[in-house]
Amino acid sequence: EIKRQIEAVGFPAFIKKQPKYLTLGTIDVERLKNTPVKPIEGSQQKCSISPKGSSATFIIDGMHCQSCVFNIESHLSTLPAVNSVAVSLENKSAVVKYNPKLTTPDALRKAIEALAPGQYKVSLDGECSSTQNSPTIPLLQKPRGSGTSQPLTRETVINIDGMTCNSCVQSIEGVISKKPGVRCIRVSLANSTGTIEYDPLLTSPEILREAIED
Repeated sequence: EIKRQIEAVGFPAFIKKQPKYLTLGTIDVERLKNTPVKPIEGSQQKCSISPKGSSATFIIDGMHCQSCVFNIESHLSTLPAVNSVAVSLENKSAVVKYNPKLTTPDALRKAIEALAPGQYKVSLDGECSSTQNSPTIPLLQKPRGSGTSQPLTRETVINIDGMTCNSCVQSIEGVISKKPGVRCIRVSLANSTGTIEYDPLLTSPEILREAIED
């Protein structure tokens, strides 16, 4: 993740030395042996509960770039019921830690699928229930304005000359994906193009073109 963030701002990076494996002492080994473990098998979607909250793993189809990852993480992290979000493009999954008193896995699943441009298909094997038998509660969201309709989404293709390597691709995707109004961006080094899904009320192809050149 650190390597990816460095490459996203335009610098080539590689891992020079992998971290060493943790060495456990005798006391630590004995503690692990005496810790009860409940294995979960046969499922890619998991829920787990701890005294401080719950965790759910979702499988997300429809992600195709880092902008999709940023889109999901940035939106879910603003919800008051969500403590943390970790989205993996490679594994097509998202691990969400949340407050079971404020929301449910099904509500989180619907929140992801509701994100523009509405391309995500989310699955969850089962739901979590808190140790306090909390009821099913709709997802509480922070106010985003009086409107309830989905944001407008348009697509534009911008020709980009001057890209020489994958670092250029990652740099453009990383910066443009954070611009206001940008829903998703896919940059092709082979075709020298950038395909951008955006909200026309917040930005325009000309603004996006200038941002790439900057």
